[in-house]
This record gives sequence, C-alpha cells and structure tokens, in this order.
Amino acid sequence: MKATGAPDSPYEHLAEEALAALFAGRQVRYGVACPGAASPSYHGVESATYLVADSPGAEPATFLKVSEPAAGAWLDPAAAFRVATRIAGLGLAPEPLHLSPDQGAILFRRLGPEWRPATLDILRRPDRMGAVIGAFGRIAEGEPFGTPWSVFDGIRRMRTLLGEGADTLPPDAWFLFDWGETIAAALGAAGTDRRPVHGDPHASNLLFDPNGALRFVDFDMGCDADPHYQLAAFLNEACQFESDMRLGIEIAEGTCRPAVFSRCRAYGAADDLYWGLRALVMDKVSPRRSLEFRKYASWRLLRCRMRVTRPDFEEILRSL
Repeated sequence: MKATGAPDSPYEHLAEEALAALFAGRQVRYGVACPGAASPSYHGVESATYLVADSPGAEPATFLKVSEPAAGAWLDPAAAFRVATRIAGLGLAPEPLHLSPDQGAILFRRLGPEWRPATLDILRRPDRMGAVIGAFGRIAEGEPFGTPWSVFDGIRRMRTLLGEGADTLPPDAWFLFDWGETIAAALGAAGTDRRPVHGDPHASNLLFDPNGALRFVDFDMGCDADPHYQLAAFLNEACQFESDMRLGIEIAEGTCRPAVFSRCRAYGAADDLYWGLRALVMDKVSPRRSLEFRKYASWRLLRCRMRVTRPDFEEILRSL
C-alpha cells in the first residue's frame, strides 16, 4: 500500500485525483487489487483496480475501479454505477459508494478476502450454476436499465473501431462476419426479448464466499438485452460439454427445449466473435502492451469458427 502524492502511472494519477476528492485531507493508502491478465482469462484489462485504506495502518475497506481511458468509446462508468446500484440493492453486488465521472472511477465497499472469483470447475457444479442462473432471473425481474444493447450491435461497433483492413484480423474474418450477420438475421426472425442483465458473466466476475453466496462484480456490460444471450454467454463460459449446457437450460427454464438449446448455441458463437473482436480492439488502443490481447482473441475466434463450421450449425439456426 502506498501513500498518495507520487503516482507511477496514468491510472494511479486518475486514482489519486478521485481519492483526493473523496478523502480530502486524509492520509489515504492504496495498492493494486487485481493485476490485469488478458490470457487465459480476460480479467482487469479494461480498468485498473485498487484497494483503499482511509488511514495509515488501517485495513482496506473500499475498492476503487478506474476505467481504461483508451476504452472510453464503449465504457460508460455512469451507466455502470447505476447498474451496480440496482444489483447491489438485490444483495448481489458490493455497494457502490461514489462515482467520479471525470476520472472514470467508481468506489465500492470492499468485499472481504473470503470472497473468491469462481473457477470453471466450480461453475459446473449444479448448486453454483443454479445460484448464478437464479440471480440472472432476479435481475431480469426489475425495471429496465435504460441501455438497450445486443451482441450484434456490439460486433458491428467493434468491427468499426478495429477497421476492416486491420492486420490482426484472421484471414477468414469475412467468413466469421458473414456468419455473425446470419445468426443475427435468424434470431431476429425468431424473435428476441429484452430484460435487464448483468451482461458479463465471465468466471472472474462471479464471486462466491465459502457458504456459496454469490456477488457480481464489473458492471460495464450491464444493459437491457435478450436474457437468452446472457444465459448463453454464461454457459459458453462455464460448460465444456453440451450435456452441461442442457443442464443449465433445464435449471433456468425447468426443461431443456430444443429451440432454447439452439438459441444458446447460436448466441454462444456470436459471443465468441464479439469478445474476440473486442480483445483485438484493446490490442489496438491499450497502452498496456504486456497483456496478451491477441492470444485471448485467437482463442475466442477459434471457438467461434469451430461452432459455425459444425455440420449441424445451419440446421440449428433453422430450428430457432
């Protein structure tokens, strides 16, 4: 933990500006909470995070998240603060205490060290999978967040930010883009819903305590979207086998209907395309050159490619 007054990076400079406004005249200490890693997990790469103690020798009681300025084209800290406040009101998130819009910073009440990010083996357990899916349902019952979004809007935006001629795109990018539009058309024809969602159920954003209680973190993707997209994104993250996906759908809906299974597989391919492109955009704009954005992007685009080239994928879209 270090005292304010000697920032070592642009992120620390923004953090100290926010802390100066929040803890005026107090001898605040802060230190890195979650070092960023783009591969094998995409964790803490679009923000810098700090544990904050409000006096020398005190235990950190708050957690400061500072958004990456280079990602400002798609990050909205004010919207994330509103989403966090709503989800915290359900007892499913740490309490957001203050927004510093000029610094893109949000101060949260810190969760204790007993709260640990999920791992994929934990998420495949029926009780933990059920806890996450049940929480999705509680969030979806609320009023809209007021930020409509679809993964296909996201894909198109990332394509624009990256540029069609980007040398980091794979040679078959045109093929993946065509499939993205085909999936969008099929789901549009089948009809979609729109509900409030957390929107980013990566394992690192799902924290459990030893008793199995759940808290969400990272609210940058909070929006109003098709709840089947969020379910698909979660199952895409948590499930190695289709039997696990079927169990997740059964937990969510009471039975695994073929049309919903097909919908989740279609959304899963689109989710891989979106996050692959988003990682390539971060590789283009982020000053944090030590992070392996291209490695993460390659994995997500490979999985998208594997899904859409399966012999039955066109039939999946026809069955929506």
